[in-house]
Amino acid sequence: MLAYGVIQITATVLSAISLAAIALGVCSIKQESKVFNGCVEETIATGRSNAEAVRFCNGGN
Repeated sequence: MLAYGVIQITATVLSAISLAAIALGVCSIKQESKVFNGCVEETIATGRSNAEAVRFCNGGN
């Protein structure tokens, strides 16, 4: 029974750590999205079309 309890607690801790890592990854994606959207808006303001702005912000010419 002791071994089962230890295994159960270990699995719970690993699950919590995994969920935290996923949450941090989502926050990173959200920040990157804000930067990309800002780039697109700024590029559109210079007179480029939406497609040109997206291509530019993705690293194109």
